[in-house]
Amino acid sequence: MGRTRQGVWLGLALLVALALWPLFKYQVGPLSELRLRIESVGWPLEGSVTYQRQGHGPQASRLSKDDLTLYDGHGLPEGVQELRIPLPRRTVAVEVALEKLSGRTVSQARWVARAPVLWGDPGGALAFEQHTDEDGTVHVRIPETRPGFWTPDVADVVMVLGTWWVLWLALEARWGTGRAAAFARRRAGWAKCALPLALAWGGLWLLYFPGLIGFDPLLQWEQVVARQFVNWHPPFHTWWLWLIAGPFDSMASVSALQVLMFAGLLGKLLEELGHWKVPGWARWAVVAWAALSPALGTNVIAVWKDAPFTWMCLWAGLVILRAERTGGLTVKAAARLGLCVACISLLRHNGPLVALPLMVSALWRYPGSRQRGTLAILGVGLTLLVRGPVYVAANVKPSPPLLTQVLSLHRLGTAAFHADTLPPDDVKTLTSLMPLEDWKRRYRCESVGFLIWPGSPLYEHPELLEGRALEMAGVVGRFARSHPDAFFDQWVCVTRYLWALDSMLYIGPFQPDGGAVDKNVFGWRTRSWFPALARPYTQVLLKASIGEPWQRILMWQPAPSLYLLLAALCGVLWRQRSPGALLALQCALTNTAAWLVLSPNPDLRFQFAAMLSAPLALALLLAPRLARTAAREAPGPRVTADVVPARDRDTAA
Repeated sequence: MGRTRQGVWLGLALLVALALWPLFKYQVGPLSELRLRIESVGWPLEGSVTYQRQGHGPQASRLSKDDLTLYDGHGLPEGVQELRIPLPRRTVAVEVALEKLSGRTVSQARWVARAPVLWGDPGGALAFEQHTDEDGTVHVRIPETRPGFWTPDVADVVMVLGTWWVLWLALEARWGTGRAAAFARRRAGWAKCALPLALAWGGLWLLYFPGLIGFDPLLQWEQVVARQFVNWHPPFHTWWLWLIAGPFDSMASVSALQVLMFAGLLGKLLEELGHWKVPGWARWAVVAWAALSPALGTNVIAVWKDAPFTWMCLWAGLVILRAERTGGLTVKAAARLGLCVACISLLRHNGPLVALPLMVSALWRYPGSRQRGTLAILGVGLTLLVRGPVYVAANVKPSPPLLTQVLSLHRLGTAAFHADTLPPDDVKTLTSLMPLEDWKRRYRCESVGFLIWPGSPLYEHPELLEGRALEMAGVVGRFARSHPDAFFDQWVCVTRYLWALDSMLYIGPFQPDGGAVDKNVFGWRTRSWFPALARPYTQVLLKASIGEPWQRILMWQPAPSLYLLLAALCGVLWRQRSPGALLALQCALTNTAAWLVLSPNPDLRFQFAAMLSAPLALALLLAPRLARTAAREAPGPRVTADVVPARDRDTAA
C-alpha cells in the first residue's frame, strides 16, 4: 500500500510539473540574442530591427546605442566584430537594417537562446538574405530563427525536474509513508525557512539576471577564456566560476546556484537554532531580515568571491553549533570543518587570517586525536595541495606587485602630501614611481583605486614596482614614525565604512538604467525578466546609498550590523557561560579585524559575513543555556543524544 501511494504521489507531481512547463516556456526567461558578424567598423552604427513573434504580426523599432555595441576578440576571428541584438524568445523571423556600414556586409548570423538546447545546433549559422540600398543601408533578413521556441533547453529540464522533486517531497511529507516520506519530513524543518529566502533572492536574480557582475569576476573570466591564470584574484575562485558558468557561458548559473546554497544553508542554521530552543518567532524574524535586506540579497546574487567565502564561514558556524549542542566534534564533522578551513583560505587572499583562528580555536575546543588530526590534515593539507602542486600544474602566475604592494601604495599617496618634510631619498622613491602632482591628483584617502586603476602610470607601467617592496615599506615606515597623525588619519579614513554609521560605500555595479553588470568585452549585460521594475528599484537603491543618513543606515551601512553582532555575541557569551557558541560566528569578527588592517576600498561586500551573521547572533541570544558535558572538557566518545538545556533538564527532574 505504501509503495502504491508513493507511486501515486510521484506520478501526480510529474503531471503537475509537465502541466506547468508551457507556462514556464511562455512567461519565464530573459530575451534571446541575434548575433551578426561583420568586418571591423571603427565608428558607431545606427539601425533598426523588425521582428515577428510566434502568433503576432511584425514589430519595428530603432536599435539603441547599447544594442549596436560592437564586440571583438574572445573567440571572434581577427578583423571581425559582432552585434548582439536582444529580441523576444518567441521571435520566428527578423530583419535588421544597418546604416553607415560603408560597403561592409554581414558574414554570419546566429540565434542564441537563454540556455543550451538539448539537441540541434544552437551555435550554427542561420540562413539569411541581405541587400544594400542606394544610401548604403544594409538589410539583413533571417526568415527562420533556430532553435525553435519549443525546443527543450537546460532551463526547461531544470524547471521540470526541480518542480517534480519539490512537489513529490511535499506530497510525501504531508500524506506519504515509508522512506521517502521520512526523508521529506526530516528536511521539512529547514526547507520551510529556506523556501521564502529562495523566493526572495530568486526574485532579485530574475530582476538583475544574470546577477551582479563587477570588475573582478570579469577579469577572472578573461583568464578563463585565455586559459592563463594569475594570482591577482584567487585562482580557486576563478576555477569555481569556470566550473559553474563554463557550460552555459553565463554567470547566471553561478548566481542562481548561490541563491540555492545560501537559502539552504540559512534554513539549516535556523533549524539548528530550533534545536537550541530559539523561539520560532525569532527564527522567522531572521528569515524576514535576510529576505528583505537589499544589502544581503544583492550580495547573494553577486558573483564575486565574497559570496562563497561567506557561505563557507556560515557552514563552519553550523558545524560548530552542532558540536556544541551534541557535546563534541565527530570525525565527519571535523572533516567538514577542515574543508571549510581550506576553502576559506583559498577563496580570498586574506582568507588565511580568518581560517587560521578558526582551526586553532577548534583544535583547542574539541578533544580527540582523530578529530584533531582530520581537521588539521584537511584544513592545512588541502590548502597546501592547491597552492602548491595544483597551482604549478595550472601554470598560475604569482601575484603582481600592483596587488602585493597595494597597501604601501595607498600610504605613499598620503606621504606625497608631506613630500617637503620627507628625506630626499624617500622623495626620490615617490617621484620614480609617479610625479608628485599625479600622486596628489589621484590620491583618495578612502580608496586606493585611483592610484592603480587603468589610466594610472602605475597601471600602465607595473614594472616600476618590481623588486621594490622593501624600499616602499621603508618609506611607509619612516613616514609613520615622523607623521603619526597623518598616518592615523589615513587609516581612519580608509576603514571608516567598517565602523561609522555614515560613510562612503561601494554597493555594487548598479547603473541608473537598471543594469548591474560592468561594461565588458563579452557582451554580458543585464537582461532583466522584469525590466519595468528593474529601473525604478535600482534608482531607489542608488538614492538610498547617497541619500539621508537614516536611509543608508537602514539599507546599506554595515556598521549597525557589526555593532549588533558584537552586542549579541557578548550576550551569548554571558548567557551560555562558554565560548563555544561565540566560536561559531567568529569568522565574521576575524574577517572584520582583517579588513581593519588590510582594507584598500570601502566595499560593502567585505562585510557580507558580518551583516549575515548579525541576525543569527541576535536569535542565538534567545537560546537557553546549554548544560555543559564532559565530552567537551576531556577526550572521549561523542555524546550522541542532544544536550538538554539546563532549564528543561531541571523541569524534567
